[in-house]
Amino acid sequence: MFQFDKLGHEIVTELSNLIQQQVILTDRRGFIQASTEPGRINQFHEGALLSMRQKSVLRMGEKEAGHLHGVREGIVLPIIIEGEPIAVLGVTGNPDVIHPQAQLILRVVELFIQDSLKRKQKDERVRDVEFFVFDWLTGSKKDERFVERGTLLGMDVTHYHQVAVLEVLDLLEQFSVEEMEIFASIQNIHSSMKMIRWAQNKILLLLPEMNQDTLKSELEFLLLHIKRRKKVRVVAGIGAPVRYFDLAKSFAQAERAVSAAKVSGDIVFEHELKLEIVLQSIPDAVKKDFLKRTVAPLADHEDLLNNLAVWFEENQSMQNTAQRLHIHKNTLSYRLQKVEQLTGLSVSSTHDVFLLYLALSLLDGQVPGKE
Repeated sequence: MFQFDKLGHEIVTELSNLIQQQVILTDRRGFIQASTEPGRINQFHEGALLSMRQKSVLRMGEKEAGHLHGVREGIVLPIIIEGEPIAVLGVTGNPDVIHPQAQLILRVVELFIQDSLKRKQKDERVRDVEFFVFDWLTGSKKDERFVERGTLLGMDVTHYHQVAVLEVLDLLEQFSVEEMEIFASIQNIHSSMKMIRWAQNKILLLLPEMNQDTLKSELEFLLLHIKRRKKVRVVAGIGAPVRYFDLAKSFAQAERAVSAAKVSGDIVFEHELKLEIVLQSIPDAVKKDFLKRTVAPLADHEDLLNNLAVWFEENQSMQNTAQRLHIHKNTLSYRLQKVEQLTGLSVSSTHDVFLLYLALSLLDGQVPGKE
């Protein structure tokens, strides 16, 4: 269906600039929906209604302007798409001057509208696929009708076994359909791969069976392209290969991996996660309580927290930690003793060291020492 609100305004504005005349656009009933003169909007134009009914270009001279309601001198041109008039264009001015250009004017407008309708149809197809994939990854029913629904959308769902989630950090608006087409055209991951917009700042890759080394190397190229185009950081998480009806599992794993990728690397496979699996599964209330019982006393001592984190990153080597911090080993020893005094946890006890390590991991949202 033709949308007058935005497209109609664009048409009358662009056409008026082109031919330097006042322009109106009416609906099927002859009511003006867009005009270079805002005061004419919603007025009835009898000449436009006649043009619509006759499916022909009509001249509006002095006679017509005198007895037809809402008419001024000019021409009215029915806009016909696929054999049916959908609107009428009116151009104000001397009919003898305007009429020779009428067919050119009409053709320009029809091409403009056809292009707009094609883009709208494309957007609708994209949304249909996005809704289908949403049902696929969040719903539970995967029967024959589900497979048939995918076929109608041009997708053989049995072909897809793995999900990768790409997340763009600090993106303020969703990817456009055109951007997605560009990304799809330059990727060499797999010819059958499907790219789906997900939320505001994510892209899902639905993948068939493929070599995982190839996946990683080609994904690096795609991420680099998106980074350069959007001027932002992009990370990716990749779930494990599964059967098509279990694709939600691969998606959940990819979501977990992309969360880890924000702090540990641009591309993370879910099978690479170890402690992160535990960290991400801990409820926020439990995390808060655990931190209160462990490193909360260090909240006002950022230097001690930083020294402790570096100590873990250097595998508890006093010498390497001191060198990295540019301090004496005795100074580092004193600071670790201060940590013990404030927390009540000993850096000489394996049990207590694990608690401190886990607390820092929860505090920072990452595993200390893991690049």
